[in-house]
Amino acid sequence: MKKALKLFYGLLALVLGTFVSVTLIKAVVSHDTPLETEVPSESRFPDYVEQLNSYYDSYENRQSHFHQTSERYLLPMDQQENCLTCHSIWPHEKDLRTRAFNNQHSRYMSCMSCHIDEQPGRPVTFEWYDFGVDNSITRQGAYGLVRDADSRLSGSDNFISKILPIISDGEIKTRLYTPYSSEQSLQYRNSVDAGDKVDEVKARQAAEALVGEKALTCSNCHSESASFPWEDLGFKGDRLNEMRHSAVVGMVEKYESFYFPPVFE
Repeated sequence: MKKALKLFYGLLALVLGTFVSVTLIKAVVSHDTPLETEVPSESRFPDYVEQLNSYYDSYENRQSHFHQTSERYLLPMDQQENCLTCHSIWPHEKDLRTRAFNNQHSRYMSCMSCHIDEQPGRPVTFEWYDFGVDNSITRQGAYGLVRDADSRLSGSDNFISKILPIISDGEIKTRLYTPYSSEQSLQYRNSVDAGDKVDEVKARQAAEALVGEKALTCSNCHSESASFPWEDLGFKGDRLNEMRHSAVVGMVEKYESFYFPPVFE
């Protein structure tokens, strides 16, 4: 009888051990397992700009939002960056402390401005690019700025311009900005929508060919010793001083935790 019980308990332990092991293995590799059900294209490639605009069309949603949203400073989807094929319009989410600050940059700088793979012998400069969007908030000049007689910048009402990185090869200059509507991007999305076999790894490598392993940090641009060309972009005086001595940089780099005061309590 004792032998039978020992055999029973042994088999039970073996079954339970196998079940637990298989469950753990599935949990670990589940992210590599192909989806068994087809993912609708509209959820695979959402129209982030349309979703945001629709959301903020509601006065109640605008009023409940922390940021000013009475006018939405967003490019149309076809002029947004190709990065939105895989990333959201506010893609930074890993670092809970800095994600809001990082995501705000996407309104006035292209993704590659911070994520470019800088290499020796390949000079990179920056310039404002006016997308020329015909809407009620587009006026003149760069992001919220207009050039004066001395080619310096002062305030304006245009918020549809971005800082783009430029690679110079002799006299040839290439703007590093691939729009969502580019032929390569469109072909990729259409292939996925049609259910065609797509080499995801190859597509990503092509899209991120000039993307560096690490993005620029705050102090790479917002510090006295930074080489970012603020003056060439038109900043001067108090505005230039703010860019080079941002209080946010010190807060992010010196403190593990920081909190915003409860203003409206």
